[in-house]
Amino acid sequence: MQVHSAHTTERPPIEPVADERAVLLEEVDFKWLMAGQGWWIDTTRLHTDPGYARQLFDLVDNTPSSALRDCAALLQAHSGTRH
Repeated sequence: MQVHSAHTTERPPIEPVADERAVLLEEVDFKWLMAGQGWWIDTTRLHTDPGYARQLFDLVDNTPSSALRDCAALLQAHSGTRH
C-alpha cells in the first residue's frame, strides 16, 4: 500500500529575511556611529519624516568618519532614500 501525502511544505525564500536583517544591522550601526559623533537620532522619525532623514544624512556628509559615511550610504541605498 502506498501512502501519498497531500500536504507539501514549501519553505519561504531566505533572501527577504536576510535583507531585512542586514538593513536592521545597518540601522543599528548608523545609530551607534551617529551617537559616537554626539548626534542622537529618533529611528521612528528617521523612517517617517523625509526632511529629518535628509538633515541627518546632510550631517553625515560633513563628518570626518568614513565608517559613518559608508554606513549612511548603505542605509540610504537599502531604504531607497537619497538626498
